[in-house]
Amino acid sequence: MARIVPSDLTQLALSGAHEPEIQTLALLRDRLPEAYTVFHGVHWTRQYKGRTLYGEIDFVVVNQAGQVLCIEQKNGGLEETAQGLFKAYGDERKSVGDQILRSVDNIREKFAYQVGKRPGLEIEYLVYCPDHTLKQLSAAGLDRERIVDAPKREKLAEHVQTVLPSTQGTQDTWAQQVAAFFRQTFEVVPDVHAHIDAQEKTYTRLSHGLLEVLASLEMQPLRLQVLATAGNGKTLVARHFFDQCIAQGGRPLLLCFNRPLAERLGHLVTRGGLVATWYQFCDQFLQSRGIQLDFEAMRTQPDFWHQAATQLEEQALTATLGDAWRFDTLIVDEAQDFEAGWLEALRLFLREDATMLWLEDPNQNVRGVAPPALLAQGFVGYRSLLNYRSPEGIARFVNGVLPELPFTCANDLPGLGAGTLFYQDPTEQPRLVGRIVGRLLNARFRPQDIAILSCRGLESTALKEAQRVGNHTLARFTGDYDLFGNQVYSKGQVLFDTVRRFKGQQAAAVILTDVAPRAHHLAQELQVLFCGMTRATVRLDLVCDRSNAWVKERLAEWA
Repeated sequence: MARIVPSDLTQLALSGAHEPEIQTLALLRDRLPEAYTVFHGVHWTRQYKGRTLYGEIDFVVVNQAGQVLCIEQKNGGLEETAQGLFKAYGDERKSVGDQILRSVDNIREKFAYQVGKRPGLEIEYLVYCPDHTLKQLSAAGLDRERIVDAPKREKLAEHVQTVLPSTQGTQDTWAQQVAAFFRQTFEVVPDVHAHIDAQEKTYTRLSHGLLEVLASLEMQPLRLQVLATAGNGKTLVARHFFDQCIAQGGRPLLLCFNRPLAERLGHLVTRGGLVATWYQFCDQFLQSRGIQLDFEAMRTQPDFWHQAATQLEEQALTATLGDAWRFDTLIVDEAQDFEAGWLEALRLFLREDATMLWLEDPNQNVRGVAPPALLAQGFVGYRSLLNYRSPEGIARFVNGVLPELPFTCANDLPGLGAGTLFYQDPTEQPRLVGRIVGRLLNARFRPQDIAILSCRGLESTALKEAQRVGNHTLARFTGDYDLFGNQVYSKGQVLFDTVRRFKGQQAAAVILTDVAPRAHHLAQELQVLFCGMTRATVRLDLVCDRSNAWVKERLAEWA
């Protein structure tokens, strides 16, 4: 059985992939031996004379020697003319031969540009037309041996092995380079926020996505501020640049404000470097200098972390920093939560000409932090409003409810939409949430697919004391940490947390509670709501205060 990338056919079906192509992918998976890897839906881009060229190959097959076969599938009827084989798209006709050969040439040239011209990519092609029987062999404009038509469709896997023979043994360095090229360059990238299945990363295609653009930039030194909406792939970019720094022999530093996100990132990136929150970074560095922070003082000293940051700067300025505290790359994810002074302190730990990547979403500035003036400090800015995470049904709801925080839906998933329930008394919420959870489980969501998130803090939510909702127990942060510093959660079936703590993550089904934006903090609380709503990948539910003025104005029509 061949390895396929993306690996989940069900996810491909949900994401809008055509059924005939899914059937072909299943056929290749089942009939090719394990020596082959099949990439599905490969989007390529290439710069040419100041323009960006785009294209797509239905399937790319790679053997153990790093040799490549591109397969273009054409469903339905085709037209054979003296000029070649054509496929009609509405009123437009496109040459099948020109299309596949152009894609092959562009892939070969991009590979040569990124990896090197020698030894060069060995790349072949097949045209697969399962619904068409080729009649005029001389009219096809392609090598007849490279066309698999309807009479031969059951032999597609055999044709693949004829054109691209399998090789024995494990992948050598060259073959690994080829496979990595297709994974990274063609946007077949792991979405670090999808953890429905802990054993396997879910793959998503970021159509002309953020990673492709930023990975192609050439700056020395790299100073980049990325302002991108929720679901745009910022965390994927953080992972890419972190791993790239390690591959080049450097030491990267990846920081975020959110503790759960830092823990998750730490498990996803290549070993080496340092992944932490800003507060963890302060604590760990001061410990390395023999200074132990008194965390009990946090309860009585509002400026506790400001004092810790001051100590950090003083120690960094007066001490000779060892290699463990010198970094070649700084990446800040969810940077809208970072204060300007923190960046200045971090500069003390960077080597000369270090890469600096600042990834933020101004629409999720839930702490109300004033952003640093990075463009005045030599940074180049890049903006994107494309949201790849929220499916069309949820995106339409979010844009309708929060027009002041706009984004563009770039996800063709229909999703299961959004719903609202209303309470008169906040104490009704556990019962209402239990009803929603039961409905989701009946719809075949698993408990681990569901996240219940409060728009308030853990100490002020109506679910503060709740151990269960309906018949379902809650898994919630206990306030304790294990020996490795990881947060300890209570044993439960369904996750309960706050929007602020769940930032940078996602869940198939999200239930937002305590939806009651207050007028005196309206701008900030709407950003919390936006952040929470954009965590959902399939279904979104809101539990709202019926008496709240904003709820009456914005959500009444969605009842």
